[in-house]
Amino acid sequence: MNTTKSLRELFEDNEVGKLVLPNFQRGYEWKESDQQLLLSTVLVKLPIGGLLVLEGRKGDFATRQLCYEDEEFDQDENCLYLLDGQQRSSTLRAVLSDLYGTIDQWETNYDQLYKKLRYRWFLNVTKIEDEDVFGYENLAFHKLDNLEPGQVIDNIEYKKIIKSNTNEWHHPSYRVKKDGALLEGNVLKNEIAKHAANEGVIPLYELYEYSGHTNTVLELTLSKIARERVDELKALVSGGEKSLTELLGTKLPEVYAYEHKEEYSEDEERDLNDAWSSLASDWKKDILQYLEGVIDQELHVIQLPASEISRATSIYENINKGGKGLDTYDLIVAKAAAGHRTERTLTQRITSILNDEIQIPDSLVDQLRGSVQRQWASTQIGVMDDKKIINPIREQYLNLLSIFSHTEYGNFDDFKIDLIKKEKHLKLNSEQINQNTELTTQSLVRALAFLQFRCGKISINDLNYKLMILPIAYILSDDEKWNSRASLAKIEYWYWSSLFGGSYREKQNQICIEDIRKLYEWINGGQNPFEYRGSKVLKSEGYSDRTVLMLMSEEREGVPLAIKNGVLEYVLSTQPKDFNISKEVRLNPWDISRSKEVEVSDDEVRLLRVHDHHIYPLGADYSIERTAKELREDKQHILNSPLNRTYISDYANGLIRDKNPSSYFEYLSDLTSWGHLIGLSWDRNEGEEKAEFHKRLLNDRYERLLESITLRLDRLKDVRDLQHTR
Repeated sequence: MNTTKSLRELFEDNEVGKLVLPNFQRGYEWKESDQQLLLSTVLVKLPIGGLLVLEGRKGDFATRQLCYEDEEFDQDENCLYLLDGQQRSSTLRAVLSDLYGTIDQWETNYDQLYKKLRYRWFLNVTKIEDEDVFGYENLAFHKLDNLEPGQVIDNIEYKKIIKSNTNEWHHPSYRVKKDGALLEGNVLKNEIAKHAANEGVIPLYELYEYSGHTNTVLELTLSKIARERVDELKALVSGGEKSLTELLGTKLPEVYAYEHKEEYSEDEERDLNDAWSSLASDWKKDILQYLEGVIDQELHVIQLPASEISRATSIYENINKGGKGLDTYDLIVAKAAAGHRTERTLTQRITSILNDEIQIPDSLVDQLRGSVQRQWASTQIGVMDDKKIINPIREQYLNLLSIFSHTEYGNFDDFKIDLIKKEKHLKLNSEQINQNTELTTQSLVRALAFLQFRCGKISINDLNYKLMILPIAYILSDDEKWNSRASLAKIEYWYWSSLFGGSYREKQNQICIEDIRKLYEWINGGQNPFEYRGSKVLKSEGYSDRTVLMLMSEEREGVPLAIKNGVLEYVLSTQPKDFNISKEVRLNPWDISRSKEVEVSDDEVRLLRVHDHHIYPLGADYSIERTAKELREDKQHILNSPLNRTYISDYANGLIRDKNPSSYFEYLSDLTSWGHLIGLSWDRNEGEEKAEFHKRLLNDRYERLLESITLRLDRLKDVRDLQHTR
């Protein structure tokens, strides 16, 4: 039977035990990005696929509620078993309703929730960097159901609920005292709404329970945001930057008569104030009504009769064997085929270029040490997985194809962020796709070669900011730049200063588009626009500074993965020697990526494979209370800092593994001149506390790393000193 069910009905049925999960369903697995994408689709009211349910009775299967791991709850005698749609249903239940309950319930509910659902979700209605999707600029909301998910996804934010962080305003047990008394009820809600309004975000977790109720945090927050924006708009009108007619024309038809008047009568003052109030309240009301419509939108449901219960597991398994849905890349492939029906498919053409070897130019490698591989294919950096193009490459192919198809190289008049958005991709025609695919793919290949030979990148999957491929590929599409040492030096300056300076931690789409233009203009004779980034290398507060790298940040969020990888890769880009005294083997990403055979002793040859090695070994620091394994799992222990890590071969790691600490440190002292930016002394001073000793060692490595990167940047920006880069 085919039927429909609104999200609200879905949640209600689950609450009362009428809609349940059978025990053969997998646990909740979606990442935050998956949840965010689904929510963006629901917000613009696009279909999210149907649900499959099976009619049954209590006890047919062991069951559990959406979102919770606990199997015991009050189940209805006649129920519906959800066979397909758990991840989507659980996500929306967790995002759009409050699963933590009252102040007395939250801890129990927290413990039973899947870990990947321990978040609270918000909409940033004040964010207008790319698009003013919530009409905050003039307090004029025009709905979202004519937009694409990509246009609202950046407005979706989430905050992780950490059990012990009860002093955070978004925490379910947040309490605050005023005048010695704990705030409760509406007074507490008002306090939380103040915090939310200060950040410009409205809570989505109240939406299911909202239903027009006043004095919810959702409603209070929107009121506060609207009132504050009205005050800002009044100031803009007073300063001549905004027009009363533009803002209040629909609220006060004769408002044009108020323009440019310095004084108003009492009646005019009252009418104006009423119009401003109406502007704020209508904006709030329009957003709330739209969001209520979101939770009331219908899902398609296939409902199987109870007679199918014996085949329920098989039905579930068969459904989940289906392939993934079409994505933008698939649609581009189909468009290309429509224009070239007799040729190879677009994917076959791209794959062929990715597999073909290219000649590495002198400009890229003539400053590197030793014998350098000169025939290279991008498969060496991991662009294929099981003979399929990996998603990051597909995505950057689409972005770069759109740029080359919609703009002329070097002309930035129409160079805007929408070039790398889905809507622009889908406007490509078959002629554009087929004509520009070879250039696009070859440019990507050159960018990947640059990342491996100059930036220490073993695998492209380790590039955390995938959009950083685009400025490199754009510049290197020009043969002259590909063969220019000066151009490559400037690209490398941009890469390290951007990575370690923190410029890609936020607004990546916007930064990427701006960087293509800035990098092009610098290479073509302009001034260096990245000097400030260079000054922020390993000093970007809360991201790459000394406090973060030494795991001393009060936020305790840990070191960003981009910086962890970046430190390892920067050191690898200096081509350090392996920790093997008997044979000199220089480590580099191109030999590691192809598992080159290397001589490790007089009578042994091995494939070159590397381990992420703790320079100061955890084994030298463990105690009866804490084993080395426990220290390794403690991500906040200072010895797990990237400052204590470097790549060494698995062979060298084996040589070290059996050494006692004193022998290892003696061995290490002989290696300090071999690169890796490690210090000379590994002896603990008399009377020096262990914690202070660790800080001293890591602080020394931080200084060496900072000095090395700074010197490299200084050399890279001066083309005349390029021969001294390494």
